[in-house]
Amino acid sequence: MPPSLDNPPVLLWEDADPASGAAPWWLAHAQDETDHGARDFLIAEDDISGFLIGIVKSHESATYRVIAATLLSEAPYKGAAVATIKDQIAGWLVAPREVATLGFVRRWRHRRFWVITRSNLPLAVGAFIVGGALGLVITLFALSSGLAGWPMLVAGIVVGASAGPLLKRIADRKPKSGTSLALAGSWGRFAVVTIAAVAGAGLAAGSILTLFRS
Repeated sequence: MPPSLDNPPVLLWEDADPASGAAPWWLAHAQDETDHGARDFLIAEDDISGFLIGIVKSHESATYRVIAATLLSEAPYKGAAVATIKDQIAGWLVAPREVATLGFVRRWRHRRFWVITRSNLPLAVGAFIVGGALGLVITLFALSSGLAGWPMLVAGIVVGASAGPLLKRIADRKPKSGTSLALAGSWGRFAVVTIAAVAGAGLAAGSILTLFRS
């Protein structure tokens, strides 16, 4: 019989024991059986957003799905937050599409996105400024010299290459001790720097060309 308000689900939770040595990454774990196979339910702490999250994973799938979330700072202690997640998971089993349940997860996603964006903003701004300066120099040089075609391409490559070490230094900047885990990894920083620099160069070049040709 599927879970319902008259037949509430019963999950037998196993709480992690921090004193057991190598503690697992989850705080609590439970399983249930469905017509489609067994599922694991896990409660874990998201260090980036400061939320506790509830996760479900089917034994037939390698992906995890977040189905519950609560902000740790709103709970008097961590055990209370864990109990809240357990209640949310029980509610999800009865009504997976309940507005309140979806709202908890949506709030977690927004908080996580904001923290990641805020942590990587200085990196993006620095690369954007460098890219804008490059775009400005190359565009003014092209307008003043009258170069076009291959000569302009070579000049742009030379100017861009001269700023390469600076952009690499920005991308390779090591996070300070205690910096949020939301700061992107090495490839993430490379992507942030590259996209921000290209955007800055494009905006600067477009603005100058529009100004001089209007």
